[in-house]
Order: sequence, then C-alpha cells, then structure tokens
Amino acid sequence: MKNEPNIEEFCSTLPFKFSDMELLRKVFVHRSYLNEKESLRLKAFESNERLEFLGDAVLSNVISHMLFTKFPDMDEGELTKIRSRLVNRHTLSGLARGLELDKYMYLGKGERTSGGALNPMILAGAFEALIAAMYFELGFRMVFSYLETVFAPLIDASVMQPGHFDFKPRLQELAQRVFKEAPRYRTVSEDGPPHKRTFVVEVTITGEVFGRGSASKKKDAEQSAAASALKELEERHNGVFPERG
Repeated sequence: MKNEPNIEEFCSTLPFKFSDMELLRKVFVHRSYLNEKESLRLKAFESNERLEFLGDAVLSNVISHMLFTKFPDMDEGELTKIRSRLVNRHTLSGLARGLELDKYMYLGKGERTSGGALNPMILAGAFEALIAAMYFELGFRMVFSYLETVFAPLIDASVMQPGHFDFKPRLQELAQRVFKEAPRYRTVSEDGPPHKRTFVVEVTITGEVFGRGSASKKKDAEQSAAASALKELEERHNGVFPERG
C-alpha cells in the first residue's frame, strides 16, 4: 500500500516495548479499511472495534476508581458528571492527537479523503483500542499507572474549571456540615470595560477566606471561588469529612 502507516515508528514513541505488533496494528484498523484490497495483503480481517469495546471498559474502570478515591465525599451523581466530562469523544480524541494516532490510521479511501484521520469519533475509538492493546500486552496494573499519569491533571482541571460542575451547593453542604455555617461570597474587585468585565470573588466561612476566583461573569467567579474553597477543605481534612448530623 502506498504511504502505508509505519506502525514500528509509532511503537518507538511508546515508553515501553510492544512485542505483539499484529495486535498493535489492529488498533489503527478502521472498519472502512476492510473494504480495501490492501487489507487482504495485511491480513486485516478485523477492525479495531472489539478492542475499542474493551478499552472503553478498562478506561471507565480506571477513571471511576481514580474519582472514587480522590473524592471520597462525592455522591454517585457528582462522580458520574465528572467522569462523563473525562471519558468522551472530545477528550479522548485530543489525547489521541497528542499521541499522533492520526498518522497511523488504516482508513478506506473515501474515509481518508474526507478527513477521517482527524475525525474525533475515529480518533477516540483508536485511543480506546490502544488502551485495550496495552491491557493485553502489559496487564491492568501498568495500564492503570499509565492512565493515572494521563488523567490526573485532566481531573484537576475538570473540577477547577468554572461551569463544568456546580460547586456552590456542594460547598454549602460541606460548610454547614463541618462549620455549621453557610459560606459567604464577596466581590473583591470588578475591573475592565463594560463589555469585558473581570470579577474577583472571595468566599469566606466563619470569617476566614477559603477560596478566591475570577471570571468574566460574577456567578462564574463565585463558582471558581467555591471550587478553590472545596480544594482547600479537602486538603485540610484529607478528603474525610464528618457525617451529616
């Protein structure tokens, strides 16, 4: 095949040795490629969809474990919201592009011509397929370690970014439980022209400042401040809070 993807080249970019090259090659085989004559020469009789299925399960397992451990006081609904913001087509395709998986995809001519190598759905599927291949090659423990390294900063960013999660009710509930007092929000400053304002908000509990946030909207600045306060509370209490009284 002309310009055939160099899977050995991709293998050299990995932080570990991959011995089963046929398994690794299957990671990049999109179903559209199975209609091409070249697929017979490469004995590509199966797409990456089965690997994608397994990789999705492994990924969900690891992320669920990470969130369950990191946020012991969050209920199931909150954990599910964060997981859905991490395990989705947008995030996974971004990770796939970071690994340059698009350079190695086996696609049908029509799919390739239409830009399929950068299709978020195709790239997200390839990333999940890679996780499954790593699972077979390295075992669950090594896959867990790899995904923990990749997703730990994404989890922090997801929790801290205003608008991604409703932090204020959670802070309200924790403040009432721990301090028997509701948090109070105060606008510290309001700068910039009317069309481009920046609000800085502090949140206090029992008179002590626990968090500060800024945003172009006051309510988003309050969310950011609440997120900062939640992080401060978690660090002070090592993530363990009193039960409801």
